[in-house]
Amino acid sequence: MQNDLRSSYGIRSVHSEPSDIMTRTFIPSSFLILATCLIVTSPSWGKSELFEVELARHIVDRTPISPYTPIVYCEKDKNRDAPLPVINTTSDHQVVFWNRVTSATPQIFHHTWHKKTSDGWEPMAHIRLKVQKSSSFRIWSTKQIHPKFHLGEWMIVVSLDSAPKEVLCIARFVVEQSVNTNSPSSKR
Repeated sequence: MQNDLRSSYGIRSVHSEPSDIMTRTFIPSSFLILATCLIVTSPSWGKSELFEVELARHIVDRTPISPYTPIVYCEKDKNRDAPLPVINTTSDHQVVFWNRVTSATPQIFHHTWHKKTSDGWEPMAHIRLKVQKSSSFRIWSTKQIHPKFHLGEWMIVVSLDSAPKEVLCIARFVVEQSVNTNSPSSKR
């Protein structure tokens, strides 16, 4: 009866020496377990990295809510000619820049918010964000939007405390006072 059940479920009995089974299964299994432990406990093999960005209206439970359109991305990774996200001062009074990062050690990430002026990019805010050792840590900074003072193009630069000159991401957006939030004039 037991052999009939094993056959109907595709289970076969294999007879061999116990030491032979241990040797054949122990080496591959132990290697797989070791490799898995190294990957899980060493995010990015010792580097701190930014691997997801979002520009949104709010954060709920560490998750961005109501993202701005078009979506934001890191310029160093994508096409610079894509349309910029538009923040409408008529309906929106804040913008949240959210990131998912990985870090093998505790680290400090920086969000530096810049506004474009006739003289170039003027730094408006510098935020330090502490990150713990993690393969998926979420950080964000928020900028309140005032219609009279914040109209125009903005840029957020992400860097690390340990390498402030190395830019991890540049994300840009436009603040407009209009009813049409997907204006074609907001090209990069």
